[in-house]
Amino acid sequence: MKKIILFFTVSFMYINIAQAEPFMDKALDSWVGYPLESVIKYWGYPDSQQTIAGKNIYIWEEKSEYQSDTVERSTIKTDKKGRTYVDTHKSGGSTYEMLCRKILEVNSDNIVSGYSYKGNICPNAYFLKAKKIVNPENNEWEQRKLEKQAKKRNY
Repeated sequence: MKKIILFFTVSFMYINIAQAEPFMDKALDSWVGYPLESVIKYWGYPDSQQTIAGKNIYIWEEKSEYQSDTVERSTIKTDKKGRTYVDTHKSGGSTYEMLCRKILEVNSDNIVSGYSYKGNICPNAYFLKAKKIVNPENNEWEQRKLEKQAKKRNY
C-alpha cells in the first residue's frame, strides 16, 4: 500500500512540474521587450545586480524555510509469546530551505532581453501564484480570459 501511495505522490509531483515549467517560461518571457522600470514597479527592487560578460543581470530571490511537523505513531503489538508491547516510530521534524531565483538580463537601453530561473521551488511555486510574476501589460492568460468573456457576451 505504501508503494502505491508513493507512486501516486511522485507521479502527481512530476505532472505538476511538467505543467509549471512552461508557465514559468511564459511568465518571465512576458517581460522581454519591456523596460526594467516596469519589472521593478511590479516585483520591487532586485536583490542583486551583476555585470557578467558585459551584460547587466538583475536577480530577485525568494527564500524561505519549511519545517515539517514531527509525527509520533505508537502501535500496541503482541508477539508470538503473548507479550504486549508498544512500538513507537517518529518521523518528520526536518527543515527544508526553499529558494527561487528569477534572473533577468537587461540590455544597454534598460530593456529586458532574456531571463532564466533557478531554485528548488521554481517553477512549481509560481504555478500556484501566477499573477505575482506575469507582466500585467503582457498577460497572455488575462487576454484569453477577456476574449472568452467577449465571446460569451456576443452569443
